[in-house]
Amino acid sequence: MQNTVKLMLGAGLVLLVLVLGFLAASSWTRRAEQQFIVAADIDPEYLPLPGSRAGQPAEAPSVEPSATETWPSVEQAASPSVEARALWVPRWSYKTKADVRTIVNKAASANFNILLFQVRGNGDSYYSSVYEPWADRLTGTLGRYPGWDPLQLAIDQAHSAGLELHAYVNVYPSWLGVTPPKRTTPRHMYQRFNALYGNEWVQWDRNRNPMGLNQHYLSANPAHPAVVEHVVAVCRDIVLNYDVDGLHLDYVRYSGPHFSYDPVSEQSWREAGMSNRGDWQRAQVTELVSRIYDEVVPLRPGVALSAAVWPIYKDRWQWVTYGSSTYEGYGGFFQDSRGWLKMGKMDALAPMLYGTAVKGSRERFQTLVQDFMSESHGRHVYAGIHADYASFSEIQARIQMARRAGCQGQAIFAYSVVDGKGYWDEFRRGPYAQPAQVPPMPWKQ
Repeated sequence: MQNTVKLMLGAGLVLLVLVLGFLAASSWTRRAEQQFIVAADIDPEYLPLPGSRAGQPAEAPSVEPSATETWPSVEQAASPSVEARALWVPRWSYKTKADVRTIVNKAASANFNILLFQVRGNGDSYYSSVYEPWADRLTGTLGRYPGWDPLQLAIDQAHSAGLELHAYVNVYPSWLGVTPPKRTTPRHMYQRFNALYGNEWVQWDRNRNPMGLNQHYLSANPAHPAVVEHVVAVCRDIVLNYDVDGLHLDYVRYSGPHFSYDPVSEQSWREAGMSNRGDWQRAQVTELVSRIYDEVVPLRPGVALSAAVWPIYKDRWQWVTYGSSTYEGYGGFFQDSRGWLKMGKMDALAPMLYGTAVKGSRERFQTLVQDFMSESHGRHVYAGIHADYASFSEIQARIQMARRAGCQGQAIFAYSVVDGKGYWDEFRRGPYAQPAQVPPMPWKQ
């Protein structure tokens, strides 16, 4: 009897250890996912960051530099006469013609020279598209024509003010929220692809569960041929029909290290004969980027291709690695952004150097800027800087660090944050005191 009790107690302890280990691992993974949520189009109303209040951008916890670290003065230095000064304008920044005119006027007054103007959020459009329905943000009804064309108006206004206008496209997000899109003309890809391919066109997790509608983005499968063709067609439609100066890609990556284990990907990976699944997944994203660069960009002379990319390419510092899971760009999201530069399939990267693992530390910002510049392969790097700081000196310091590192410019996140902080005068009197020309791309001549 005593032996039986001992065995039962021993088994119980083993089971308890296993359960606690599982819970710890799950908590670890959740912390990792929350530690580094980064995108250029995070909408504080719909996608609040951990710790944020609804309708307001999250404030990152402070990550102070070491006590021995000293920083150069951020007093105003001479503004470069050639420098990219991009401003992200996510789709939640505008609803009316007046909004677009105000955006352009304020950006121009502060001596920005590029607007990254979002025209595709999650399988919808803010321009006249033959492939996707009008966004419901414009009228309250998906598919309803708003009576004006935001992209065309933004192009006209930007060009009149001397700014470049780059059409900014979310690549893999296909819907947002738990309620499916209504039937429209043209049909939303969620409805059309579900009818044609079931759930094999979305990303699946490691347990072979397809991603369903949720509070965040429903992400399309980078390896599904129909997804690739659709995204290329959307980009082609924009470049052929609008006088844009560039295409800007966001969410051009997998949803995380544990996606996508769907049947299409499983079969394609086996047929490819590649032993390293990560290499195969990176190749899927790179193939789409290459097709856009080779098939779409040449359709309009001078169009540049850029992308908002993960700030930590490879986590050599163990900042976003938790056990066997890494949340770096290369190994966790299968985004080989520097490989695109090396291959000549991307003109400029805008690494999003914010998020809770980076935003509070100048030291980490400088480390990452220098890391990207060390492998730019002669192409452009625009340092992505969040504007949500209590003091403008934090923004100015990062601009100066990016300049010293040799970056060809900066991309500021985002219009509504700058506007909410009232930092337009600080840009105009400070680091952007003198107008600047967008740097040329001699490889495109």
